[in-house]
Amino acid sequence: MTSTIERFAERIIVIVCLSVPTFALGASSTLLTPENAQKIELAVWKYAVDTPLLLRTIDWFRELTRNSTESAALAELSRLKFMQAQLESDKERRIQLFENAIETADQALALNANDVRGLFWKAAAMGKIAEDSGIINALRMLRPMESMLLKVIELDEHYENAGAHRALGRMYHQLPGFPISFGSNRKAQMHLKRAHELFPRDVITRAFYAELLYDSGRKTEARKHAEFVLATPVADEDAKEFAEYVGIAQEVINKTGRTAVRLGHRDSPL
Repeated sequence: MTSTIERFAERIIVIVCLSVPTFALGASSTLLTPENAQKIELAVWKYAVDTPLLLRTIDWFRELTRNSTESAALAELSRLKFMQAQLESDKERRIQLFENAIETADQALALNANDVRGLFWKAAAMGKIAEDSGIINALRMLRPMESMLLKVIELDEHYENAGAHRALGRMYHQLPGFPISFGSNRKAQMHLKRAHELFPRDVITRAFYAELLYDSGRKTEARKHAEFVLATPVADEDAKEFAEYVGIAQEVINKTGRTAVRLGHRDSPL
């Protein structure tokens, strides 16, 4: 995996490059200036270890976008709200916060139906609500999520480290197949393989891919991906988010019958 500094720099570069939505290329200004984009990126990266910074950034950017007609800026506000929701331990309050993130994403999409970030973070928030709200609501949300993620791939398959490919791969793998639902290991393989091709050092993709490969009987390949995840140092800022993926990788290691050494956290570069 790239170093923590490199990953942070990559995130900033991506968001700055995307700072002006396609429909507004002729505009004289954007709320997502490089300076503002960097503030957002820092708050997102440190959300799990510096909640006050995240909340201050949300307040600041909410005010900045109050009368905005810039879809990309509103989509970034949705992203910030998504991070806030992930920190909430109370289930009902957490669902409410994810719904708030969806409402903001909808504002962005009302301005530009092809806003990649609006589509992605709306789908991500819907996925989190589906996890919390039971099978009926989950089934209701899954097809719209699939459509949004496929649209993200059509528009920019690289966004969020191939996040749409990764999310679809996970969805297709976890869901039961026909006639109960639309799960498909073949589709899961296609999307996770592509995500890995685009971002081979992405820990989340490697964890999901390891589990899929194991379930498909490809245990040696699964083991290699799981070992990569466990051998990757994780910064304190990423520890909370990555704990789930480390757990998936460790489970694959356990099932293959041999132990692996988990490296410690990497110190923050900032």
